[in-house]
Amino acid sequence: MGEVQDAGGGVTILGLLVQRSVRLVSGVAVVLAVGAVGCVSGPRFHRVPAPLDAAMLYSWLTQQQEVTGLLGNQENDDFSGVYPNAMAAICFIHEGDPARAEKIFQFFDAQLAREYQGPHVGFHQFWSARTGAVHADTDRWIGDNAWLLIALNYYHRETGTKRFETLAQRIASGLISLQDSDGGIFSGYNVAGLMESKSTEGNLDCYAALVDYPRERARVHHWLTNEMWVAETQRFRMGSTVDESALDGSSWSVGALGPSCSGTLAYAEAHFLTTDRSRHTKQELLGFSDFIGKERIWLEGTGQMIVAYKVAGMSSKAERHLTELQKAVIWSRRFKGACGLPCFTSDPDWKGAAEKIFVPAQTWALFALWGFNPMETPDQVGMKEGDRN
Repeated sequence: MGEVQDAGGGVTILGLLVQRSVRLVSGVAVVLAVGAVGCVSGPRFHRVPAPLDAAMLYSWLTQQQEVTGLLGNQENDDFSGVYPNAMAAICFIHEGDPARAEKIFQFFDAQLAREYQGPHVGFHQFWSARTGAVHADTDRWIGDNAWLLIALNYYHRETGTKRFETLAQRIASGLISLQDSDGGIFSGYNVAGLMESKSTEGNLDCYAALVDYPRERARVHHWLTNEMWVAETQRFRMGSTVDESALDGSSWSVGALGPSCSGTLAYAEAHFLTTDRSRHTKQELLGFSDFIGKERIWLEGTGQMIVAYKVAGMSSKAERHLTELQKAVIWSRRFKGACGLPCFTSDPDWKGAAEKIFVPAQTWALFALWGFNPMETPDQVGMKEGDRN
């Protein structure tokens, strides 16, 4: 069960229910309030189910944006990442609200000269959402930069404008400058210099981002399919230095490379599918862990798998996991009438990761509800209709 807060003596949006009705939206049970009575004084919490409702999830996302243009990674938190903000920008564009995305792009455009001077180029991973200050000790990771380019590409396609074109070009040139002779792109820079490992996740991001650079993109594809793909087990290695696989090697390979990689979803089911109880809602649900051996459910990654299922034409599995995801939705403690998903169901890697709404989990849940693949490129055929299993 989720929680909703009355912040100061009024009736909460979905506070005191006298009736509930349930209807199916895309196969997901959504609880609708049809009556509310009474008045509550003081900050109290009402334990009523929070729905997996696209409008309410999107409402939280819009309210999470600070005056800098950035969103904190999780609710009531100033810590802000490039990747979560790129994901939020894609959601804003999808919903016909490009002005919100432009605030994010304007922020990074203003940092371009500083971040792309000298031999170590690329945006640092983390910033302050409230002040805009950079966490200068964090990595310049290719994945984050590639996702910002994916968001810019989507913006340019949808709006038809060339605004922020220089920003997109500089990000692309920075990624290409890290491409090795075998086609793989090095992971970026840390405080010590070049990170000489190559990540499957990061290179899938680059493949989806470098749509305007077909030669370099083809080389990334060659590295992924010839160096990282393990045909015997239908999986991608985590990277050049780690033979084990991660969940996003399955989900994002389908998102970026298309349905031809859908065989790897069976590997994900065999090695990452798990049952866990949400620390916050206390409900048990089925979902996907992030790494082999973990019992927690990675809610962001489960959203990624739902998108992958839809790309692969496995709609019944997608709807089944959307229904399960409903059990982990929580009410916002900051914004009335808004709700969403934390990063994990339990066993958090950082404070609040199992209790606070998390931008990447929110965005992937929205993509899952919308049937939208943010990694889709012009050479893909798009979401498939029908249900293969």
